[in-house]
Amino acid sequence: MIDAKINKVLKPILNGFAKKLLKFNINPNTITFLGFFFGLCSFYFIVDGMFLYGAIFLFLNRFCDGLDGALARLIGETDIGALYDIILDFLFYSLFPISFIFLDIENSYSICFLLLSFVATQTTFLASAWIVEKNKLLISDGQKKSFFYAGGITEGFETIVCFTMMLFFYEYINYIAYIFGVLCWMTFITRVLFIRKILKS
Repeated sequence: MIDAKINKVLKPILNGFAKKLLKFNINPNTITFLGFFFGLCSFYFIVDGMFLYGAIFLFLNRFCDGLDGALARLIGETDIGALYDIILDFLFYSLFPISFIFLDIENSYSICFLLLSFVATQTTFLASAWIVEKNKLLISDGQKKSFFYAGGITEGFETIVCFTMMLFFYEYINYIAYIFGVLCWMTFITRVLFIRKILKS
């Protein structure tokens, strides 16, 4: 919901790191896969109940997710880079909640609901991008991404907040998962209505 505003603040910082990486000829895809490795580390520590380390690697994962894009914009964006980025993002968004089921099977109902909600938002996210590209729709939203990014109530920033709360307020994890899951379904509905509207127009 506020990703665009957050990105304006983070963009200069990420660009600074990206310019330093240029000196070492590091490929943006390397940062993408490194970020996913950090995500796997977060999964491992959460399963072991080490939430502080889980949080550290969560933020490292998200940092790399922003850094690879900044580096790609300096070097030159590629379709394969965008593919790796979105696939590994979606895998991490599933792995992170699943770690709490491994930690305690009692969390399975709320986490499964959250995962289903993620599937709903992810499908509308990808379907929106595909429909916009297929129909060559011109949507002036100031985006500078390799594909159309459909917004909503639950975007990247809100998801990070949700994940952080799941770590630091673990005793309320079921409430957090259900509430965020409902917000995801609201995003799902608004995206479907948005696409219906632009297709009819």
